Amino acid sequence: MITNYKVGIYLRLSREDEKLGESESISNQRELLLNYINDNGLKLVDEYIDDGVSGTTFNRVGFNRMIKDCNDKKINMIITKDTSRLGRDHIEFGFYVEKYFPEHNIRYVAVNDGIDTFANNSNNDMLVFKSAFNDMYVKDISNKLKSSLYTKKRNGQFVGAYAPYGYNKDINDKHKLVINTYEANIVKRIFNMFINGSSINKIKEVLTYEHIKTPSISKNMNINRLNYHYGVWSTRTINDILKNQIYIGNLIQCKQKKVNYKSKKRIRNSVDNYIICKNIVEPLIDETTFNTAQNMFKANKYKNKNITSNLLLKGLIYCKECKHTIGFRSQKQKLKEKEIIRIYGNCNYWAKRKKEHVCTPHSIKYEDIENCILKELEKAMNINLKKINLMNIINKYIKRKDVDKTNENIIKLDRNIKSLNKKIETLYFDKLEGLITKEMYQKIYNNITYLLESDNKQKQELLKKINKKDNSYYVDKIKNFLKINNKIVINNLIDKIEIDEDKHIYIHYIFKITN
Repeated sequence: MITNYKVGIYLRLSREDEKLGESESISNQRELLLNYINDNGLKLVDEYIDDGVSGTTFNRVGFNRMIKDCNDKKINMIITKDTSRLGRDHIEFGFYVEKYFPEHNIRYVAVNDGIDTFANNSNNDMLVFKSAFNDMYVKDISNKLKSSLYTKKRNGQFVGAYAPYGYNKDINDKHKLVINTYEANIVKRIFNMFINGSSINKIKEVLTYEHIKTPSISKNMNINRLNYHYGVWSTRTINDILKNQIYIGNLIQCKQKKVNYKSKKRIRNSVDNYIICKNIVEPLIDETTFNTAQNMFKANKYKNKNITSNLLLKGLIYCKECKHTIGFRSQKQKLKEKEIIRIYGNCNYWAKRKKEHVCTPHSIKYEDIENCILKELEKAMNINLKKINLMNIINKYIKRKDVDKTNENIIKLDRNIKSLNKKIETLYFDKLEGLITKEMYQKIYNNITYLLESDNKQKQELLKKINKKDNSYYVDKIKNFLKINNKIVINNLIDKIEIDEDKHIYIHYIFKITN
């Protein structure tokens, strides 16, 4: 048993604890633990603090530093105010208290809970229940907070961290939105440009060129601050603004939800679960302008849909240089007084970031790609076809009458050949034992040999017939298979297609091509 303990005290307080009146502040926790150390004659080595961090996660700066010091043998005893300070996730808590600490010979003490893992007391037997209770406490608090927020949303109160672009939170009531005059003018300008014919790309280029602050910069959000494109307007941002009903006075909340009370990950909520409060915010855009923009979105959505959305290779083609998808658009052309539609592809990343020079156009005709792919597929199939044991395929899979009949004849010939070889063997031993004369042996042997050669010749002819028939049969099947132009078939053969800036096409197959 260790007697020279090197103690680390762990102090944690979450925002949820503060909101719900958790009695012990960081300073109060420290005072309690220092008194325990002095009363028990222990040696304090270091203290580890996580202030404002939830107990549902164990990925905390102070906690991680403490575990590192445990690994480095800097400390061998950890003290907390109670078990909930160490953490409220019962799975992670159990891992550290029941596995990690014992394996690393770490003594753990939770003062107010009477827990001491190196002492033989009944309180230690309650650890699993305390852990479960701490976890359930978080779940209960989460449900209460969720219920409170839901009620506020139903009453038309804004509960987001940042006000939507064009608005600020009222300094007297953080659940109320007031107009931000500068941002509101940018929103109006975006709507006017769009309904007057400017594309989304054009709008974002103009705003970026004029150094108009993006919503993340304007709201001082710490989002993607180190990203190369931080401060550059994106098509998604413009899209979100043009589709947001907040600008006609409708507050829509609960668009996303957390996976559960332990996870920070958020997922999209179904539209049926949105909370919509109409005419609750002062509008920036009149309904006529807003509805015109939505109708233009719908028109653009279905424009050329039947041409480009059903392309055989759509979703499989990527830019080799930047790894983003190749997008396709249709273009009408006149050819000998006849109007035809051509489909062209470009790197989507280049198209969105032309002025940033992040990639090159990779312009290419779609029909050139498709023709190349189908030819290469046929070639690849033919290569693999040569490696196939056609006799096995016939025996296992093909159910044609003529092949079945041929196989029956081959089986009969095999039996005859086996029987004749057996007769030659028996005949030879009869001669050795003097049961037949040499003349009789030679005469019978010649007759059997003649029949054996005849059967072998017939068998070879039948095998050639099958091989010839099946080779052409499978080649025809594969050609017909490829001519189907079935998107499901193509997706089961090809993983992805890459186009480089010199228009070279690279196919990545799902199956392996043998040489």
